[in-house]
Amino acid sequence: MKRLSSLLVLACAMLSTAASAQLSTRCFTDDQLTTPALAQGRNNWAHKCGYITVAKRDFLNSEGEYQVFSGGCFAFAASGPTATCSFFIPADINAPCIGELVKLGTCVTGCYTAREKVAFNGVYWPIEDAYHAGVRTVTALGKDATRVSPTSGEQPIRAFVAGDTVEDVFALETADGRRVEVTAEHPMVTASGEMVKAKTLQKGDVLLGVHGEKVELRDVSVFRYEGKTWNVQPTSHEKLENVLDVEGLLTGSVRFQNEWAEDHFRLSVRDEVRVDDL
Repeated sequence: MKRLSSLLVLACAMLSTAASAQLSTRCFTDDQLTTPALAQGRNNWAHKCGYITVAKRDFLNSEGEYQVFSGGCFAFAASGPTATCSFFIPADINAPCIGELVKLGTCVTGCYTAREKVAFNGVYWPIEDAYHAGVRTVTALGKDATRVSPTSGEQPIRAFVAGDTVEDVFALETADGRRVEVTAEHPMVTASGEMVKAKTLQKGDVLLGVHGEKVELRDVSVFRYEGKTWNVQPTSHEKLENVLDVEGLLTGSVRFQNEWAEDHFRLSVRDEVRVDDL
């Protein structure tokens, strides 16, 4: 019932209002698809089996969302039946179709723990507080930003992303005393301008600060996290305009965990060539 109620909330919250940006969600543990490949596999399967149109499939794949169904889940193969899941739902286009499924809505793959502060209008807020306050823009790099001059501006927010999870979280502690807690796939920008996943970072690696400064990691640790995670999805589909400010460090929005997860991104030194593989 818990997961069903959360998905019903999603169906209502996906309608944006004049007061605040819309709220999307990550699915709960039983049908939480944690990689873009799994999410796209689910959408491709749902289209093959006649549950969504090609336009809906392409839209979900482009936005990092995936189709979910009543009573079924991806985790069933490993965990068996639960109070909210009684059969398996594939995440692979080659899996056989299942008839007479009931669609519930969509969920988002990939995030910060609730305590992390992201810059909105140049002010650091916990993301949940920013959502409830009706904040409509997030601080992000501008189109002319470079590694030595990472100029920023405000980007309209398409959606806040929230959901309960049980997964490994990486605590990144910097030499100057900052601490950022992010999920394994969360994108961070290194001092060389490369966007990398948090799970690849080690003690001694150097990240890029929002003023172009180099910030060394004093320690990287992993802990099991159970609770709510949050992220932000700007309206813009420009990669530079999806590089955000978390605790003074440059990091990617939820789009880098989804539709751009396999792309190569690098913030250049010069204006002439800023980003590879746009």
